[in-house]
Amino acid sequence: MKTKKLLRYSLFFLLLFAGESIVLAQDTVEEINAWEQDCAEESTVNPGTEGFVTSLPLDPSYAEECKEQGTVETLTYTCHSYALEAVTGESNIMLEKSVNVYLPYGYDENQEYDILYLLHGTGGFEDYWIGDSSTGKVTCNVLDNMIEAGECEPVIVVSPTYYSPTEEMGYRELDPMELFDNEKDPYADQWPMYFWKELRNDIIPLIESTYSTYAGKDVSETKLQKTRDHRGFAGLSRGSKTTVNSGMMHCADLFAYIGSYSGVWADVEEFKDILESEEYKNCDFKYWYNGNGTEDFSLGNHEEFLNEVLKKMPDRFSLDKNVAWVVFDGGGHAYNCWIADLYNSLLVFFKK
Repeated sequence: MKTKKLLRYSLFFLLLFAGESIVLAQDTVEEINAWEQDCAEESTVNPGTEGFVTSLPLDPSYAEECKEQGTVETLTYTCHSYALEAVTGESNIMLEKSVNVYLPYGYDENQEYDILYLLHGTGGFEDYWIGDSSTGKVTCNVLDNMIEAGECEPVIVVSPTYYSPTEEMGYRELDPMELFDNEKDPYADQWPMYFWKELRNDIIPLIESTYSTYAGKDVSETKLQKTRDHRGFAGLSRGSKTTVNSGMMHCADLFAYIGSYSGVWADVEEFKDILESEEYKNCDFKYWYNGNGTEDFSLGNHEEFLNEVLKKMPDRFSLDKNVAWVVFDGGGHAYNCWIADLYNSLLVFFKK
């Protein structure tokens, strides 16, 4: 019994502190007793908001291993560094990259699965959400528990990285904190803007020709467009920026579900013009989940952008129809918020 309790508490504190550590200073030693009390209580759920978790923490039992565990596979691929080519003007900057894939318990090649592409933020890589990192392991446990409990259908979750530096640039050798420094990473704001090319040209074709999705391993543009209702894209921080700037504005024909966790950093007028263009005017989004926290530095940016979109595009986006805005009281720019956002997203994705 004691071992079990210690496991639960250690995983709980992992949920609290395993986010991007540059912004976790609000979690002070003096607050530990309060966090322990929260751990022993059930999370608040607001039935009027799709049954979302609306306060922290997510029930820590979700972080525990369950009987029916999914598996994680890693695929490698060769692609262009689209961001570097665009910024430097050079051509054929080629890279070897990896992507991690969560397959639900009992994955069956004869069954079709919905699929979620899930992106990290600054300082993270493909193992942040899914893989051997501390956060990656917890995410897999949360997915396992949700599926086992029937809170979401079995889903494939794909965790790539938007970073596309050459090996000589040494990003993998840097401390994650160094990637918050624009001198160390002068392309920090460019990776999200060009990631859509890698999604369309490389990642989606690789994944959906390998695994059993509704595309049926036919990765022609026509087939991928026809199956967009079974495909989602979510991300945190600069990954959230990517969901809007690359996902919604350049891949609206491929994704019907979007999850934006902690910030957007996009131009509202450009967003509106692109989604109302001939190319995307008929690409309605089934659901756009937005999550943030009262102590998150990205809150103002995110809220302002979303309010403008709701005001200027009421026929496409409405809180009564296909948009959620969840703000966690006391929530910062950290994993304990983002894992709750992922939980909430999977309550509604692929169900409309």
